[in-house]
Amino acid sequence: LDWVGKSSEFNSCLPADITSYQVPPWLPSLSEDDIQTSVSSLQDSVVIEMTSGLYPELGSLSAARFAHRRLHLPCIAFLVTEVRGRPGQDKGAKFMYQVKAKGLHDLLITTEDRLIQFWPGRPALQTFYLVRPWNQKGTVDSESHSRALRLLVRLGQSFGAFLLAQQRGGEYKRIASDHVIVAQVKDIAFVRDIDVRTLEIL
Repeated sequence: LDWVGKSSEFNSCLPADITSYQVPPWLPSLSEDDIQTSVSSLQDSVVIEMTSGLYPELGSLSAARFAHRRLHLPCIAFLVTEVRGRPGQDKGAKFMYQVKAKGLHDLLITTEDRLIQFWPGRPALQTFYLVRPWNQKGTVDSESHSRALRLLVRLGQSFGAFLLAQQRGGEYKRIASDHVIVAQVKDIAFVRDIDVRTLEIL
């Protein structure tokens, strides 16, 4: 799923052309020393309590799968609260948007799709999510506080996100971008309100 460019007609999570994979996938980089330092700063009962309900949720997710041209994607979802176009920033047939999502730092996204704009005071006519695809292999034993905190540190790092737009039937469509969407949570406390789900993508 690591690509940028145009979406395939088969499914919006697949590229229209294999050359889209020539762009190196964005991968987070965190040294072992950085992980240990961050874990040490999280060693308290409040943080451990915050993570206690996370692992059953993540562990209950099934692996991603295709069925009937639809991708069932397990993910951590962040509700988009604002989409605003950037005046004068269009690049030919492409549009640039400032996107805000609950729990994430603000983002700029460039796409060929014309998105429905909304913000506080202008109700949304369509639901959008920025999602972090979840790999079941990342789930750890909930009884291991050390490993749990290490995962929490990972979740606090930047990640490659998908922008999804809800369709009339309740399914979602991936909005293709000409660059990798790099998102990051504002505060590790987002774990309290984490939204773990499996979305059906056309």
